[in-house]
Amino acid sequence: MKKFLSIILAAMMLLAMAAPAMAEGETFLWDNFDDRDPNAKPELAPNGVQIWWDNWANLRAKNEEGALKIDYRPKAFDPEDYENEDEYFAHAADWMGNWGEAVNMWALDGISWCKYLTIRVKGAEGGEEKKLIMDWHPEDSRFYAARFSDLVLADGTHPVITTDWQDLVIDLEASGFPGMTNAFHIRAFAKCVIWVDEITFSEAVAPIDASSQETILAGMTVEETGKPGDLPIRDFLAELE
Repeated sequence: MKKFLSIILAAMMLLAMAAPAMAEGETFLWDNFDDRDPNAKPELAPNGVQIWWDNWANLRAKNEEGALKIDYRPKAFDPEDYENEDEYFAHAADWMGNWGEAVNMWALDGISWCKYLTIRVKGAEGGEEKKLIMDWHPEDSRFYAARFSDLVLADGTHPVITTDWQDLVIDLEASGFPGMTNAFHIRAFAKCVIWVDEITFSEAVAPIDASSQETILAGMTVEETGKPGDLPIRDFLAELE
């Protein structure tokens, strides 16, 4: 009996030691855009779960060699459409190019809150990070948004998009985002062109209980930053002039 208990105890210790190592290497693919036609929403994402919706507003998009090319074309202010710029900037559908997806990440087996988000990206000219916004709205009830150039990378620096492919490893908590989402956007408030090849969450820090919306929301401990329209877009545009 003692020998049997010793074997059980040893097995439990091995599992306890193995669990952190397994979690550290775990990744959750959002999308890799392989063979993805931007003009036709697939039912499933490459990770095997449902894509609820996708957005392609004020832009042109196509698949180039397995990567997504996004040509953002925000609509400029036109006094014939709006009485003043305040009214114009109150309508994000006009002043922003919007690429976004809603993917049922909660349905992934073993889904966890993660420390990092990696985006493989390049730009047509370089410096596109100054024209982009990343925003999430998990469960359509909490809102997180930041200018792309203000995001914080794993090494403590800020993203700089170049004309070469690179993997931007974003520290989510340091950037003001929770460690997982089911609704994800990269928007542009000025004309620019980028390519995105893969988006992946990594370094699991805590499992998600996806049995109900309440338990999912309980895990979002980062303070909300608000919607993209809450950011000082006019100040950002002035910096580009």
